[in-house]
Amino acid sequence: MRRLNLRKRVLFAFWAISLIPLVLLTINSSRSLQTVEGLLRRSAETALDDQAAHALKLRAVTVATQVSQLLRSAAADLKILALLPPTEQRYLEFFRLHRSPIWYRSGTNEHPAEVRVNLPLYEEIAFIAADGYERLRIVQGQISDDLRHVADPAKTTYLNEDYFLQARQLPNDKIYVSHLTGWHVSRQEQLQGALNPETAVTGQRYHGVLRFAMPVRDVTGRLQGVVVLSLDHRHLMELTQHITPTVDDFVVFPSYDSGNYAFMFDDEGWMITHPKYWDIRGLDARGRLIPAYSEQSTAEEIETGRIPFNLLNARFVHPNYPAVVNEVLADRAGVVDVTNVGGLRKIMAYAPIPFQEGVYAQRGIFGGVTIGAEVSQFHSAALAASEAIGREISRFASGSAVVILLTGLVVFFVALRMSREIVEPLRDLIEATKRMARGRMVPELSVSNRDEISDLSKSFNHMARELNERRARLLRSLLDLRRSRLEILQERNFKEAIFEHVEMGILTLDASLNLTSLNGPASRLLGIPAVDAESSLASTLHAWPELLAAVIDEGFLPGGKIWHRYVDVERNAVLRTYRVATLPLDTSGSRDWLLTIEDLTERVEMRRQMERVERLASLGRLSAGLAHEIRNPLTGVSLMLDELHDRLLGRVEDQGLIQRSLSEIERLEGLVSELLRFAAFPSTNRRLGDIGVVLRDTLFLARRQCELSRVELVEEIADPLPLFSFDQDKLKQAFLNLINNALESMPQGGKLSVQVAADEHVLKVMIADSGEGISADQLSMIFEPFYTTKGGGTGLGLAITHNIVSNHGGRITVDSRPGVGTRFTLIFPLVAGDCDHLINPGAPPEA
Repeated sequence: MRRLNLRKRVLFAFWAISLIPLVLLTINSSRSLQTVEGLLRRSAETALDDQAAHALKLRAVTVATQVSQLLRSAAADLKILALLPPTEQRYLEFFRLHRSPIWYRSGTNEHPAEVRVNLPLYEEIAFIAADGYERLRIVQGQISDDLRHVADPAKTTYLNEDYFLQARQLPNDKIYVSHLTGWHVSRQEQLQGALNPETAVTGQRYHGVLRFAMPVRDVTGRLQGVVVLSLDHRHLMELTQHITPTVDDFVVFPSYDSGNYAFMFDDEGWMITHPKYWDIRGLDARGRLIPAYSEQSTAEEIETGRIPFNLLNARFVHPNYPAVVNEVLADRAGVVDVTNVGGLRKIMAYAPIPFQEGVYAQRGIFGGVTIGAEVSQFHSAALAASEAIGREISRFASGSAVVILLTGLVVFFVALRMSREIVEPLRDLIEATKRMARGRMVPELSVSNRDEISDLSKSFNHMARELNERRARLLRSLLDLRRSRLEILQERNFKEAIFEHVEMGILTLDASLNLTSLNGPASRLLGIPAVDAESSLASTLHAWPELLAAVIDEGFLPGGKIWHRYVDVERNAVLRTYRVATLPLDTSGSRDWLLTIEDLTERVEMRRQMERVERLASLGRLSAGLAHEIRNPLTGVSLMLDELHDRLLGRVEDQGLIQRSLSEIERLEGLVSELLRFAAFPSTNRRLGDIGVVLRDTLFLARRQCELSRVELVEEIADPLPLFSFDQDKLKQAFLNLINNALESMPQGGKLSVQVAADEHVLKVMIADSGEGISADQLSMIFEPFYTTKGGGTGLGLAITHNIVSNHGGRITVDSRPGVGTRFTLIFPLVAGDCDHLINPGAPPEA
């Protein structure tokens, strides 16, 4: 803990004596006021909750009354319609007279608009004859020509309605009223990309009806028909959709996320109005009622919104939901606390909708209206009162703080004067001590009094002189040490930079051939993670016996000389060339050694490839000349033998000899043609195209041959492939050479795999077979002209293939294992210069 100096302790003592009582008094008063404020807020919240719940309940009763009036009005309209003659003029006039205002959203999600319009109360008006056929039907104000046989429920609008069958069995004064019937609207259909129902303007709307039907009989009681009114569901939505329980005004569409909205349910517990259309009961495309949301609903059903809400099945969401339905069916209104599907805690007022017609006559209840509001909304008034009390408490605290501040200032100035008289003689001594601690030169302190402090000042002056002299000597020594250290660090950093950044691997060995150090390139080259002080050269290079043998053969004997050697090492069927060199290091009389290892594979391989290219070029020019010189004499000899064959009619044996000679000449001409193709100059007939098309054409030609040879052909050609410039005929010839070689290597059948893949730099074509394979000693010769492992053939196929790939700026690699198979990889650059390399017959295949 930091100690206080003398002045601060004096000041703190004065402050504590004067200010602590005032602070404690203020704190106690503030706590008492806060306690009173809490009691008042809780009392206000309780009173406001009761008042708000009563207001919500009254509002729910009012809305339920409006719904009941609408339903009774529809029932009365039906009875009036039954008295009218079923003529088009009377029905159209009835349709136009019964309208009600609707307030809804239009426009787009980004630019919504509000529309108020008077819409017909009834979606349909129909008169159905006693035989079940519709005689007159008005749909949306138009006479419909589509008159159906509705005695069959499958012929009704929603594929399963039995309102005709139910109504024709009723007495004259009774009517049939259906439950809400309409196609279900899923979550995705309503939202269509919107974040929530409040912003989903252009989404699909719910469309449904309540059917009101009653029989029409003559004076004798014989059934003449059934009259039907179909109440448009939008007029039911109009009664609950615009309610906002926290304000007196109405909105065009409520906010579901806020929890402040109203909804309606029927006597079976189904939602029939709600901001989320997918919560409203509905039918699927086959006219079947979609099951209600439950604990067994799948994740897919929840995600797509195929989950209409039935409060009787919603106990798993909140136990008060089924309780509300039971209360409504018992003709009771009230208020409950619930938590909706979105997780909002809210209070919900409910009220029954009285209605005694149709299926609702048994209980006398059509359903219920609920109005929900988030709990926190009702506490806003209490919070406002609490904030007012808090502001008064803050004013009291502020006034107390001003008094305390003024008192503190008075005490501060009094204590400051007294502390100065006590502490001032010591201040200069303290400041001089701090300057000395920071390493600065300190002038001598003036001594004017004759007391204990003056004696302390004299002793301090003597000590300061001694310290200043010692400090000067120490600074000179420190400067000398810094210069020496800087020179050592520069030399060390220079050596480390050379040692770590040189391209070759460097190992240092002591006289006993124990490894003492190695640089980063050596660690990466040999796969040695770190230096082990006890490891010998033999254990270090145990995985590299070729390198170890080369070093041990030379020996590390006293008087050894500098030497180097090229060592070939084969790893993973790849032959690599290393240059190993040693030289003695004489440091402080020790006999240490420096061993360097350098990977020269690329350099040696490049030199070999250049020699091979020059040799192939010379051979090509020679082959072209020989083919040209041989072809002309061969043509003459062939013509003369042909003439001689015709003159030897009747001499079958002689003609057979001539025929064999002509066959050999024809074979020789084929060899000459192969030579000319091998020696041909690079093609210039290149066009931008898709190599996948060329490869599929080639495989189409080879597919029949694969079937005859019992070879399974596997194609893995990416689509689409990047376009680049190539000669289609030349590449098709190269692909055919490789595919024919693969088929010849599988005389007993097998598997031929063709794969094509590409990235942003190169395109790779891989042709693999499960044939006999190629031995390692033959692998380096397969691209040489006239080299073949077959009994026949010219040995020019792979050489020509190599020339075609090279002329396209690409390269070809091969990986083969006897008895396993062979894979050729053709790599073509998509960007100029990416594959400016020659072939590498023994390299592993590209990934």
